[in-house]
This record gives sequence, C-alpha cells and structure tokens, in this order.
Amino acid sequence: MRGLSNLAEAFVNFVYPPVCSTCEGALKHGEAYVCTRCWESFERVPPTESIIQLIEEKFLADEAVDKIDSVFLFEQDPRVREAVHLLKYSGAELIAAQFGLFIARKIVDDPKLSMCDTIAPVPLHPARRRERGYNQSELIARSLSDILGVNHSPDLLVRTRQTMTQTLFDAEGRKKNIMGAFSLGKMPVDGIEGTKILLIDDVITTGSTIKECARTLKTNGVLEVYAASAAITI
Repeated sequence: MRGLSNLAEAFVNFVYPPVCSTCEGALKHGEAYVCTRCWESFERVPPTESIIQLIEEKFLADEAVDKIDSVFLFEQDPRVREAVHLLKYSGAELIAAQFGLFIARKIVDDPKLSMCDTIAPVPLHPARRRERGYNQSELIARSLSDILGVNHSPDLLVRTRQTMTQTLFDAEGRKKNIMGAFSLGKMPVDGIEGTKILLIDDVITTGSTIKECARTLKTNGVLEVYAASAAITI
C-alpha cells in the first residue's frame, strides 16, 4: 500500500509539478514548499552595531535571557511570514528543517549558542498541540540539535495554562497573558542545575514568551538561558 501511495504521489507531481510558495517557480528535487533561491533571498537580520544594540535593549534588558540571535526579519519580509505561517498553520513540517539549518549556520561560530548543554523548544499547550498535530518550535529544535550534535530536550518545559494567542495583544498584554504559563517537565538525566540552555522558537516578537520560559528555567537552577529563532520582530 505504501508503494502505491508513493507511486500515486509521483504521478501527481509529474502531472502537476510542485511550485515554490514564494516565487511559484517549479521546485527541484529535494526542495519543499520554498525553493533554494527564495530561501537565500529572504531578508536577514543585519549584523550591524545598531541592530545588535536594539535587540539587546529590547530582549535582554531584564536579564531573563542572556543572549539572543535570529535569522530572518519577520515584519519586513512578507515571504518570511508566509514560510512561518505555512509551518504553523498549513502542516508544512519540512520547513522546520530549513529553519533549523539556517539557525545552525547563523550560530555555529558562537560558542555560547552552539555549545550549550541542551536545546529546548518553547512548548505548546497540549490542547493546541493536539489540534495542530505538532509543535513547530520542537521540529526546528530537533533539526538544530541534529546539525549541531547538542542534546535535545523536547519536554524540558511544559505549558500548564492555555493562553490566548499572543497576536491579540500589545507588548504589555503579551507579558500578562503568558505570565506563569510554564513549568518544568521531563528533566535530563543529569538535571539542569548550573547548565546552559538554548531555547528555540519559530518567531520572537516582543520576547514575552521567551523571557517567561527563561525565568522558569532560572528559577529552577539553570545558569544561563540563550534564545534563537527563525525570525524576529525588531
């Protein structure tokens, strides 16, 4: 039956070749949803001194998170938003692997981010995960873990309260909405006291979610918390 399914899929792809969701050009073998040319042209977070300072002031000022990095600009490039929405809402899980690859490229030379003790995703509430079928941040984290060879702890944090979607709130509203929404889940064999954790999310907007996750970890003995994402709003 599996062979017949693959044959049917091959036939459909032959008659109706899959196209890039961004440029609508034909996808090559090994490409999924977005072609390589479009991926490489997505607008990046520029490594300028002014942008670095802006990110530090916005996301690191309260010291919940010790260091942060991201690859793509979320608000400035509608193609990035489309890729994120395909992953989150349209079941395009293969996009997570590409996001993981680009994060790995961005942080591989940063000893803090790439040589942490554990990589952990920002969790979804169980009800939302059942509805979606997966946690997009977990898929990205798993991809990054495989590339960097760093331990992946998908259940390190759990979301204990089902919050309203953060898109409904301004910065202050997001902070209140997410407060107290996380707790520790399944611990690594060696525990987390004194460790350095890299949190992964698909998009960091105001930083409220990442910061709340970081506070939960530090309250339970984590030494430093870093964060990385596929896209960011600055």
